[in-house]
Amino acid sequence: MAHDHGDPLQHVNDDHAADLLFAVQVLGGLPDATSARAVAVDRHGVDVVVTTPAGDCEEELLFAEPIPDDEYPAGFRVAFVRMIRDARNRAGS
Repeated sequence: MAHDHGDPLQHVNDDHAADLLFAVQVLGGLPDATSARAVAVDRHGVDVVVTTPAGDCEEELLFAEPIPDDEYPAGFRVAFVRMIRDARNRAGS
């Protein structure tokens, strides 16, 4: 069954949980994070609840630049992919 990609929050959690966790570990500076769940998205980035051995915390992952008003929410996917690519580049993978 195809997912509805119209809801960026659901799409990230349903289809990109591993990417989100990786971004939190690299870009959020939480390398010991064991899970991450997006709780809000907007033009600026993703708010994430992160589980670490020390407990849960909230982290905000910001896009390199905000998505223009006239391109949101459609532009969310491109901005998210860029953020994951940046995380991979920083991690050297």
